[in-house]
Amino acid sequence: SSSEVYQTPPAVPTGEDVPLTVPDPRNPRYSYGGSKIISELLLLHYAEAGSFDRITIRPHNVYGPAMGFEHVIPQLVKKIGDASDGFSWRAAEIALQGSGAETRAFCFIEDAVQAILLASDRGKDGQIFNIGRDSEIAIAALAVLIGEQLGISVTCRPGPAAAGGTARRCPDISAIRSLGYEPAYDLPAGLAQTVPWYRQHYLDGSRAASGGPST
Repeated sequence: SSSEVYQTPPAVPTGEDVPLTVPDPRNPRYSYGGSKIISELLLLHYAEAGSFDRITIRPHNVYGPAMGFEHVIPQLVKKIGDASDGFSWRAAEIALQGSGAETRAFCFIEDAVQAILLASDRGKDGQIFNIGRDSEIAIAALAVLIGEQLGISVTCRPGPAAAGGTARRCPDISAIRSLGYEPAYDLPAGLAQTVPWYRQHYLDGSRAASGGPST
């Protein structure tokens, strides 16, 4: 599933028991979260007539090398590359989507995989698990951290917010933690493995953004 099923959660950190919502079916942004809610319902109730166990996982902002170009971290790397003449300048100013004070909790891919394996191995039929780290960071601060990985001093300016965006998102991971999960990668350690890959594939990201082929 996805953290998007919570949309704008009523509590942060967010537990698995909060209501799942589609605030406005006319907003295309919500079609992704809506599809995940439908998938969860299909899994839970179709399995009632079957003979297999059900485990639902809701990943929260999982990142890592080679995970596509449509997520926050690769998009920020591209913005910094564009604003610094292909990473050649030592300072860059970028525009953000929103104020930059919006927060997310990022989980490195290796931690996410370990959590999924634990849920699959030790979880019980019908359980739901948030997967992620329970440490928030503002998007503007994230951009500065990425700039440090690139050796570039980054300044952020606010831009128009996306319709239906969420100010905060951070999971309560008590349930998966009870199975023995503990994230091993803090954000700087994960970025150290992720940012160099996206820098190397910067032009691929530009082609992907423009609809052209990427390698």
